[in-house]
Amino acid sequence: MKKFFALLKVSVKSMLLSSSGMGRKNRKKAATGIGAILLIAGLGLYLSGLYSSMLMQVLAPVHMEVLVFIFMGMAALVGGMIFTAFAAKGVVFGGKDNDLLLSMPVSSTALMASRVTAIYLENLLFSLFILAPAGAVCAFMTQGDVGHSLMFWVRLLVAVLALPLLDTALSVLMGALVAFVSAKLAKGGVIGQNIVMALYMVLVFWFAFNLNGMLEGLAADAMGVKESLSWAAPMLWMADGIMGDWTALLLFALCCAIPFALMVFGLGKVYRKAVTAFAARSARNDYKLSAQSAAGQKKALLRMELRRLFGIPMYFWNSCIGLMMLVAMGVAALVMRSDLRMYLGMLEGFPLMPLAALMMGFCLSMTAIAAPSISLEGKYLWILREAPVGERELLGLKTGFELLFSIPCTVIAGVCLTIALELPPLEGAALLAAVLLFDLAHAVFGMLVGLAFPKLDAVNETVVVKQSMAVMLGMFVPMAVLGLCALLYWVGGMASPALAMALPLALLAVLAAVCTLILVKKGPAMLRAL
Repeated sequence: MKKFFALLKVSVKSMLLSSSGMGRKNRKKAATGIGAILLIAGLGLYLSGLYSSMLMQVLAPVHMEVLVFIFMGMAALVGGMIFTAFAAKGVVFGGKDNDLLLSMPVSSTALMASRVTAIYLENLLFSLFILAPAGAVCAFMTQGDVGHSLMFWVRLLVAVLALPLLDTALSVLMGALVAFVSAKLAKGGVIGQNIVMALYMVLVFWFAFNLNGMLEGLAADAMGVKESLSWAAPMLWMADGIMGDWTALLLFALCCAIPFALMVFGLGKVYRKAVTAFAARSARNDYKLSAQSAAGQKKALLRMELRRLFGIPMYFWNSCIGLMMLVAMGVAALVMRSDLRMYLGMLEGFPLMPLAALMMGFCLSMTAIAAPSISLEGKYLWILREAPVGERELLGLKTGFELLFSIPCTVIAGVCLTIALELPPLEGAALLAAVLLFDLAHAVFGMLVGLAFPKLDAVNETVVVKQSMAVMLGMFVPMAVLGLCALLYWVGGMASPALAMALPLALLAVLAAVCTLILVKKGPAMLRAL
């Protein structure tokens, strides 16, 4: 057991406390890890509290509070898989320290269990931050005395502890599937991983669209909605158990614990063989002599960035999902503009241009291409620094690489939303100008934080893309800027519509200029310091 906890400590540090830059002291590492936890906690608490209260206002009068826990349980399950399913391949099966740990006098099952437990703890945090606010809202707004009893909180705690077991089992199996496809398809392994992840994202979006349809009929037929969710029996057992059915809660706990135990002991028995097989690569026998072509330095660097983006599925899906959502949002608004106008008509004169800008800005904030770029070079950064390319040109190319993707997606979505919302030409131009300035500021700021908080010694790409301080700052700071822009729009709107549009544009222009100036002046020195 002592060996297990030692391995667990290593795995937890890799999962949660690896977001600091190299060369920092342990205290700073712990601080950045705690900061990452607080960011996830704040996001989960806000989203769960907001939507739980909205649902409870509809469901409490008809005594169907149980549906809140069903929907929040689904959100915790799906959200946890989004956060950890893609990470499981790298953490459980693709760690760079596998050779070292497998050579130690510990069983492969203990090593497997320690890494899976680390993923469970991360899912546990997400489950707690989703279900606990729902329980608080239920206790405050419930029509009966269920939410005010001590046993209610005991049952909720059991659900919080049990749900991540199922989440972790599904995430690890998903990671094993991706690793298996990669090993079997050798040459086309990346394509196989992207196909698996694409199917997973399609399933998530399909669920989201169907869930939206279910919510529309809540007030009219809440019981019918619950009956229509019979395919999600574990979530129904969890919700009924929280509301007082101990038998249902026991069934839910068993439904979570049994797959988790089977996964740990089943994969643990073959873990050593699986890790070896997944890491193996077949030798090529199709080498042919052919003429070699030459290209310019910048073209070679651009090709290298393209190969990295499309060659690391974790990097591609986490960095580009925001751009995919941005284009999908614009196209969907244009295709369904008649229905969109009907819903927007209920806002009674609410300004549509800033709403569209905020939605586009949120999607762009999730685009983290420049922020992890330096850290992904890892131990080979010295090769890049020795290349016959100036440091400013190198940083400019890495920053421009994000703009190469974000600007076309922004223009497409902006034009589609302008047409769908029937914005006046001036507001449409202001919308495009604002989001393009946001694109520039976001890319340059991402490169700055990537230089300020590098993670060149990460055990795998998962740590860099999903857990590094640079990526977190590159996402959440721009989101805070969006809130400041909304505040300036509201303040300016008290004087005139023109000032309302001018103030956010001025702020974004200043931020873009300042970040660009700092990158040009300080960026080369920061790169040399690495």
